[in-house]
Amino acid sequence: MDGPEKLQLADLEQVGPGTPAGRYFRKFWQPIMRARDLPPGRPKPVEMLGEKFTIYRGEGGSAYVTAYRCPHRGTPLSLGWVEGDSLRCRYHGWRFEGDGQCVEQPNEDRPFCDRIQVRTYPSKEYAGLIFAYLGDDPAPPFRTIPDLDQPGVIVADPVEMLPCNYWNKFDNDHGHIPWVHRATGLRTGRDDILVLRQEVMQKTEFGMVSKRHVKGAKGDVGGALGAGKLSYFIMPNIRLFFGRTRAKGFEDSGLWDTKVVWMVPVHDQKFEAFDVTHTPIEGKEAEAYAEARYSQQEAEAEFRWDLAAKILDGEMSLDELPDYMGAYTSFAIEDYVTQVGMGPLAERSKENLAATDTKLAMLRRLWLDEVTALLDGRPTTDWKLPDEPLSEYGVKHYQFGS
Repeated sequence: MDGPEKLQLADLEQVGPGTPAGRYFRKFWQPIMRARDLPPGRPKPVEMLGEKFTIYRGEGGSAYVTAYRCPHRGTPLSLGWVEGDSLRCRYHGWRFEGDGQCVEQPNEDRPFCDRIQVRTYPSKEYAGLIFAYLGDDPAPPFRTIPDLDQPGVIVADPVEMLPCNYWNKFDNDHGHIPWVHRATGLRTGRDDILVLRQEVMQKTEFGMVSKRHVKGAKGDVGGALGAGKLSYFIMPNIRLFFGRTRAKGFEDSGLWDTKVVWMVPVHDQKFEAFDVTHTPIEGKEAEAYAEARYSQQEAEAEFRWDLAAKILDGEMSLDELPDYMGAYTSFAIEDYVTQVGMGPLAERSKENLAATDTKLAMLRRLWLDEVTALLDGRPTTDWKLPDEPLSEYGVKHYQFGS
């Protein structure tokens, strides 16, 4: 892999330490857990990018990310206790401060705490998620998303965990919507879901942008696209797009959500999608909206993957999902069965890409170019987000003609 002609897309499936894609992912801050899933005082194990870590929230409210094992005998630190903002190992009681320094060895007559430190990782809470920087280099500045920093309500959905490679999600183009989500469109009376869409792509200073249009039509058709005419991929693994809200009780409100999704590999054959939604409402209405989203999402998250597994096993079909199911959940199930069903890149037969596959072709090229530069010791791109929301910036700069 010492030249661009030798690096293939399948070479990017592996994400562990030292792998080409693993090294590139570790150049960026990544979400590792939804903030509401980490209560104070309860350490948890977490796996990301082929490595295990320990995460806990101290009594002061801050989240800490450390190495998975105690440096004494290798016991998982997630089995231990949180004391203040420190973590005590359950095996022999060694205690570590939030910066990783050992400060107590209860059974040692001559403690050597000053020589013992567990590795820690910079962390930050933002938009309902806990982020960590897992690389070996000094952490770069944390990037915020201007669209999420506007007045409104933020909802971080239950994390989606799919047993397939992250590229199966990356390659999920806009043309799939009327087919993958056909059952939801028919069940909910959403004719706008069923129209054929195409995309025109352009590389940007932050990744790439796509302009969508309804096939064979000039402009929008029956509200099928609306604010969703533009969507964005922020390198290396963030999607930002817009959609009519599907929260129960708000389906006919005319509200449009800004959706930001971080797609992070757990390991080579599993990834997590951290889905955050910004909706431009405030006050009591925002509280009611958030409650509706959370109650609906949390309840249906308990069984959605069980249904997806039954569909993949042929025990039921997508057309048989229950009528009461919210569109957010059925969309997730529909995406799950198609993406998981694709299998690993390395095991697929040769693809027959078409003219409508320009989005995945551009994204693959961006990644291959960046990782090739990294392997060759050349500088990688310093991807820059504009200061203003992409919802405004994109309309000004990315019209792609008529």
